[in-house]
Amino acid sequence: MPIPCEIREELEAVRHRFLKLLVPLQTPEGTGSAGSTEQERLRRALWTAVREIDPLLTEAQVPPDIDLTKDDPATQRLLHDFVVREYFSLHLLDDPGDVHVPAHTPEDCELRVFFQYGRWFVTWMKLEESMNRPEALTRELLVFEKGQDNRFVFTEV
Repeated sequence: MPIPCEIREELEAVRHRFLKLLVPLQTPEGTGSAGSTEQERLRRALWTAVREIDPLLTEAQVPPDIDLTKDDPATQRLLHDFVVREYFSLHLLDDPGDVHVPAHTPEDCELRVFFQYGRWFVTWMKLEESMNRPEALTRELLVFEKGQDNRFVFTEV
């Protein structure tokens, strides 16, 4: 059963808030678990809560009627939002309690979603790479496809 829109929005807001709360609780790399026991319990509880919410939000990731063969502003917005969520937002890491904080915003990286040659593409600059290298090494370019399980699949170009 799909999650009603208003509940989905609330879950996304709670997820985002929990991830923001996790950021200051991160232990610096190489220091081990230097935090207090209570702080570590809170960090793991927040991480676990987000881990449980994530599958609920990704179930209806791709609208079943989306047509990736047509140039449509609504599709472009949906794809843009998806890329921002996947590549430019806070995400859980595999280690309990750890979260990835993106170093750059979509605007910094010149994120662009576009339709060409009958397909949807997404591109952005990889600012963590030296800009003295060839563009092929400093730019990400992916093509969107819809997988059999109704999820977006990215293929490197």
